[in-house]
Amino acid sequence: MSEEGPATVTVPVAVKVQGAYKRYPQQIVLRGLNLNLAQGCIYGLLGPSGCGKTTLLNCIVGRQQLDAGDIYVRAKSKQDIGYMPQDLSMNLLLTIHEILVYFGLLAGKSKAEILKRIEDLQDLLQLPPTHRKLENLSGGQQRRVSLSVALLHNPELLILDEPTVGLDPVINEKIWKMFLHLSALEKKTILITTHYIEEAKQANMVGLMRDGVLLAEENPQALISLHQSNSLEDVFLLLCRQQFTNKITNEGKELEYPLPQKQLNVPFSDDGFKWSCVGAELVKHFYWAKENFGEK
Repeated sequence: MSEEGPATVTVPVAVKVQGAYKRYPQQIVLRGLNLNLAQGCIYGLLGPSGCGKTTLLNCIVGRQQLDAGDIYVRAKSKQDIGYMPQDLSMNLLLTIHEILVYFGLLAGKSKAEILKRIEDLQDLLQLPPTHRKLENLSGGQQRRVSLSVALLHNPELLILDEPTVGLDPVINEKIWKMFLHLSALEKKTILITTHYIEEAKQANMVGLMRDGVLLAEENPQALISLHQSNSLEDVFLLLCRQQFTNKITNEGKELEYPLPQKQLNVPFSDDGFKWSCVGAELVKHFYWAKENFGEK
């Protein structure tokens, strides 16, 4: 009589990227990249500027299309996703309050829900007084407002491009505690890009990215142990050197860039026409007119 081992718990996949290729006229930015992000996991996507991190995120959220490859996103609607882009993408002439009300209305939230959420986020992220215009904030303060927009509608999937750039270390620590809480207790899925390698040790999984591919995808402590290194930064340096050596050894043998293909899976459905979006746009234009009335 055989004894059965403990049951294996299968964690659903939140985001899956297979064979992703993308190039611009002068540069190939993704070279057959594969990425797997489990539901309820914090995934730190690490790599230097220009390695393709932002392009990959843009493709995942539907701002750009791959030349070849496939993307699966478990979220069924845009309302299930909170996205913080690398660029600010907010009207600098509006106040923090006006910006958050606008994006809250876009997400279909009531005014009462939005005001309560603004109060929570102001305390959590130590936002400046909400009557201040974005143009009068520092770069770090503007980044925190952008993060607030991503968190505002309490999405299931957070995709954050360099959310901790330029932040005070104390605030940075507080934000990471929030990420850990959202993941562990609320089962949120979080994909974060960063070039601060050591801070990503707090993630459940890291992907080390260079020249459009992942050099490794693993739990950060497991990576450090596997490569017998003292830090995640040492592991990244070791893998970069190995990639460079292999590139020289196999020079001229790189796989041919595939012909453009239609992406098989639409990442998530379009939410379609909503009157709440019309109302949000009217409110935004009212705010803009109010702030700038009489200015030359």
